[in-house]
Amino acid sequence: MHRGWLTYIAALLLIGLSHGLPAFGEEETPPPSTVTAEDFQPNSFEEGLTQVETYLRDQSDKSVSTQDRLQQGLKMLDQVWQLDSAAAPKKKLIWMRFSLRMGLAGMGDEKNLDLLAAELKKASEHEDAEVSAEAVNAGLTLEMLLLRQQPPQQRLAVLKEKAQEIKAMETGPLSAKLGMTLVKNLEIVPDKDQAALMTDSLASHFAKSSDESIQKIATDMQGYARRINLKGNTMRVVGKKLDGSDINWASYKGKFVLVDFWATWCGPCISEFPGMKKLYETYHEHGFEIVGISLDDSKSDVEQFIAAREIPWTIICNAHGDDYQGFSDENARYYGINAIPQMIFVGQDGIVIDTEARGERLEELLAEAFPDVEVPQETTETTTTNVVTE
Repeated sequence: MHRGWLTYIAALLLIGLSHGLPAFGEEETPPPSTVTAEDFQPNSFEEGLTQVETYLRDQSDKSVSTQDRLQQGLKMLDQVWQLDSAAAPKKKLIWMRFSLRMGLAGMGDEKNLDLLAAELKKASEHEDAEVSAEAVNAGLTLEMLLLRQQPPQQRLAVLKEKAQEIKAMETGPLSAKLGMTLVKNLEIVPDKDQAALMTDSLASHFAKSSDESIQKIATDMQGYARRINLKGNTMRVVGKKLDGSDINWASYKGKFVLVDFWATWCGPCISEFPGMKKLYETYHEHGFEIVGISLDDSKSDVEQFIAAREIPWTIICNAHGDDYQGFSDENARYYGINAIPQMIFVGQDGIVIDTEARGERLEELLAEAFPDVEVPQETTETTTTNVVTE
C-alpha cells in the first residue's frame, strides 16, 4: 500500500490534537506534561482525556519518539475507556484513538488500520446509542479514507452502494450523520457530475424529514453540491467587512479575485500568508484582489491578528455573540466548507477558475491571468495540509 496518503491523512488528523495551541509560527509552546504513561491513573474520564492530550502534545522529552508516544497514548486511552462517562467524552475518545492509529499507520505500521477497524466495530456495539452511532460514523470515515487508494470506477461504485444503503436506513440522526460523511468524501470521485447527483439525491432524501436538525444536514449537503459544481460557475460572497460595512461582491467584477476561507487558529492557513502577501504586492495594482472569509468565533481575535500581521486585503468576519461558531458563516455553509484553507480563484467575468488555488497553483493562475507582469524571482512556500472541523 502506498504510504504517502497515510502520512498526509495522519498529519491532517493529528492537527486535531493541537487545536487550541498557538498557530504555526508563534513562539509559545505547551508546558511539559506532569504525567507519564507509567504513572497514569486518572480519577475521572474527563481528567484522563485532558492528561492524555497534554502527554501527546508534550515534546520536552526528546528520548521518547513520536511513534512510542502515540503507542503510549493508546494504552492510556484504554484505561480511560473503562471509566464511567457521559456520551460526549466517549465520542471524543473514539476520534482521538482514530487519530493515533492513523498516525501510526502513516509512520509505516499499517496493522493499525486493521486494529482501528476492529476497535470501531466493537465500539459500535456500545450500549449508549450516541456512542455507538459515533463509532459507526468513524468506521465509515475509515472506509472512505481507504477507498481513496482504489481506481476511480471502483470508488464511484462503492459510494453509490453506500448511498443506497444509507437511504434504505430509517431516517434519523445516525443515517443523516452517515449521509453527511459520505457527501464529504465525494470529492474522491473524478466525475463531478456524478458526485453532484449523489449529493443532490441524499440531500433531497433527508430534506423530507420533519426533524429540523436533519433538515439542517440536508441544507449542508446542498452546500457540498454547490462547491463540487463551483468551477466554471459564478460564486456569491456576502457578509460584513471588519469595519462593519457590507461586502459589495458585484464591485469585484472585472478583477481576478482569490476568495480565501481561513481562521486565525489554522496553521496551514497562516502558512499561506507570506506567499499571498508577496503575490498581492506584485499583482494588486494590475487588478488582483483577495477577499478573506474568517471562520473564527470572535471578531476581536480577527481584528488583533490582522493588525499584528499587517494583512492588506479585505477580510469578511461575520462573528457576533458569545455562542457564534465560525463555520456557521453563511458563505461557508452555502458552499459546504468543512476544511480550511479553501482558496477559490475567480476570473474577471465572475466565473470560478479553480477551487484549490494554493501555493504554487496560485502563482500559476496569476501568471496566466497577468502574462505581461514581471514577477520577482522568488517562490512561495506552502503546505498541502488542511484543517478539518470534524
